[in-house]
Amino acid sequence: MADLTIAVDELPLDAIRYAGVFWVTGTGLSAEPSAAAHLEALRVRARREHTVLDLDYRPMFWDSVPAARDALEPVLSQVTVVVGNRAEVEVAVGTADPDVAADRLLERGVALAVVKKGADGVLVATASSRATVPPVPVRVVCGLGAGDAFGGALCHGLLAGWDPARIAAYANAAGAIVASRLACADAMPTDSEIRAQFEGAR
Repeated sequence: MADLTIAVDELPLDAIRYAGVFWVTGTGLSAEPSAAAHLEALRVRARREHTVLDLDYRPMFWDSVPAARDALEPVLSQVTVVVGNRAEVEVAVGTADPDVAADRLLERGVALAVVKKGADGVLVATASSRATVPPVPVRVVCGLGAGDAFGGALCHGLLAGWDPARIAAYANAAGAIVASRLACADAMPTDSEIRAQFEGAR
């Protein structure tokens, strides 16, 4: 993957430091020079608000689960939001139980834990609140890009200052729309489409 070749000296450090949202992935920690670049970016970012880690665990990029966990562990204390499914949080914090995983993420200082539970919806947890947002039922045509739509919508909600449950419901609707379409990038929904799906699912 070309993005695993980005090096520290290629980073736009001022943009990283002051961006409204900064998003990194677990996959980016799986190889050099990308891993070093990620760590430097997070150092510069200094855990500013809306520093997001998408766990994005893909076994083909890692020698083992312990290797991935070792790489993720120090990063958990440098981000404010963590996003992952049950399998991914198990890699990161040693349990696939969404509530226990959320607890462990919050213990590391994460402000918002987002655990995707598939057909059981999405758990969103903060130090003061916790909710599970139900799934949006759709006929799945192609799953490619659904996670990207979820992530983009999540960023929108973070920047808008919405409460966690609303963010998750909006992101869920965005992902469902893309899963119901054949394309990937070309299938990304508009805000009005997401809102219509979101309102219809309530």
